[in-house]
Amino acid sequence: MTPFPIRRRSVLTGAAAAAALGATAACGDDGGAAGTADDPIEISFEWWGDDARAELTKEAIALFESKNEGIKVQANFADYAAHWEGLTGRMASRDLPDVFQMDYPRLRQFAASGMLLPLEGVVDTDDFRGGLLDCGRVDDQLVAVPVAGNTLGLIYRADIFEANGVAVPEAGYTWDDYVALLTDLRGKLDEGSWGGEDWARSYLFMEMWIRQQGGVFYSEGADALGFTKDQLVAYWNTCAPLIEQDLVPDGEEMAAFATDGMAEGVIASEIRWDSAITGFLPTVQEQGGQLALTAPPTTDPANLGIYLKPSMQLVVSGTTEYPEACAKFIDFFLGDPEAVAILGTNRGIPAKTASIDAIELDEASQAVLDYEASVADFIQPAPPVPPSAAGAIEAKYMEIYEQVQYAAMTPADAADLFFTEAETLFASEQ
Repeated sequence: MTPFPIRRRSVLTGAAAAAALGATAACGDDGGAAGTADDPIEISFEWWGDDARAELTKEAIALFESKNEGIKVQANFADYAAHWEGLTGRMASRDLPDVFQMDYPRLRQFAASGMLLPLEGVVDTDDFRGGLLDCGRVDDQLVAVPVAGNTLGLIYRADIFEANGVAVPEAGYTWDDYVALLTDLRGKLDEGSWGGEDWARSYLFMEMWIRQQGGVFYSEGADALGFTKDQLVAYWNTCAPLIEQDLVPDGEEMAAFATDGMAEGVIASEIRWDSAITGFLPTVQEQGGQLALTAPPTTDPANLGIYLKPSMQLVVSGTTEYPEACAKFIDFFLGDPEAVAILGTNRGIPAKTASIDAIELDEASQAVLDYEASVADFIQPAPPVPPSAAGAIEAKYMEIYEQVQYAAMTPADAADLFFTEAETLFASEQ
């Protein structure tokens, strides 16, 4: 229970709240949104993450409250699964926190239900890194702003490459070149170690592969798959022969990893979001190893199929009582130099260019920035926000591909099943 009396006012929803906020701002009136030190208003903020993220976030919140004495922030966090289980369960009653952390693939699910406040003209939209802000638009309406961003790349064990005399590939190398590299490494590494892992298990990597060919994973309207069954079979077959030849580990071998194969020193390279290096590097360095980043393999040397994606976003509930206070909090969280310095790169490389200058970059974060600069000419505009069913489709993709990994289904039969399941999921969202 808060020790402060919390001011309340009538609830506006969605576009109505945004319109009211714009009108009050134009009239020079806060519309009752601003509190005082003795009579504060309260907004809630929820996010996912661990205790370390919570400690940094609460420190930034305390700074915000000290600079905005009329606003108190009720903070709450959970791990990823619990965060989304809770929010999804509260959608029906529209009992959402005022501000909460959003995962890009789930954005349309909330926006399509009218749960989010339109943010154009409400929050500061200047200075975001290329393309990241557009990832918050659903049906041409801005409903989310990015906290941080990342893109796909190849993270590799630089120490393993160097020890075995394997050259690091440069941007534009092909998938065949990558297979040759895996073959070379496999012949030099001990039993139970591999040059790479099974990339076909990830639909995100398939999206990159399709984009390299000028295609899309989801249709422009985000209401259907954007590729064919034949393309899916072809993608799954890029890894099938490598598993048979022991050039990449099979499903059982990957399941046996205690944490991650690259962190354990038995995998020499992985296609990943570039920011993943920040989590792996300390562990690898403790073992005497070193990580680095380079471009992923491609079907077209002129097209890597990559784009900047928000690692997470911030949204405002469409039923918030205090849209102006929420906007003030978001602008502070993303742009105040002191707050940004506190938060650092815990959520990834900041989405705002000026905010990067306000943080102290560690070795891994600097590696991410250097990598993104090296592939800047290849980064394309982001695709439309994924459909509401994206999370379920991703889960179904992984579930069905496991049947291919363990040879329980042929790629062709598995593709038939996946398309049937995806059509059902799309239909359920209509």
